[in-house]
Amino acid sequence: MTEENKGFSRRTVVKGAAWSVPVIAAAVATPLAAASVTPTWNGTVTGNCAGDYDISVLTGIVGAGLVGVVQTALGVLGLEPNATREFTITATTGDIPAGTVYELTDPNALLTVGGLESVIGAGVAGIASTTGGFVLTLAAPIPQGTSVTVDVYRALVNVGVLSSFTLTQTTADAVPGDNTSTLSSLAAVAVNLGDLGIPFVTGSLAVQTCG
Repeated sequence: MTEENKGFSRRTVVKGAAWSVPVIAAAVATPLAAASVTPTWNGTVTGNCAGDYDISVLTGIVGAGLVGVVQTALGVLGLEPNATREFTITATTGDIPAGTVYELTDPNALLTVGGLESVIGAGVAGIASTTGGFVLTLAAPIPQGTSVTVDVYRALVNVGVLSSFTLTQTTADAVPGDNTSTLSSLAAVAVNLGDLGIPFVTGSLAVQTCG
């Protein structure tokens, strides 16, 4: 091998080695930087209270032929159909992660685990009863921009008393300094229509006015 070829070979090796150093350094640094990023998320809890009674229940009590007459009488009393009592959990920033915990108060024991399981977002929460209410733990993330509903009205198993429910997100948001809108309350009073003096109403129907 000539001296010229040796020089060319050495220059090539040195040049190649110099090029490879920053590439290796970048490859090592990238995973470390990625691992240091903390995902941020923010969830809100809102309550929806509308209407005062369920038309299907009313129809079952008075029959289809009288439901219109009774609805008119209820309207005069300021009671509206299509009752809704529900909480909505929304992922406003990022995905609300699995394991996030919520507390649902139920001081008058009007709800059951089975009743809540039938109305909550499918496969999203594990529900455990506690003194004065329930603990709901997300078993799967709630993707950003989507919501899960807890329909308290459909889960009711008892009526006749003042019912007040509060849903609180007890796990802090991962957005620094922002843990707002993580609590909402719904209050309602159950009224027996048989006590209102409406003609032809012999059964009892719980109507709940928004608190």
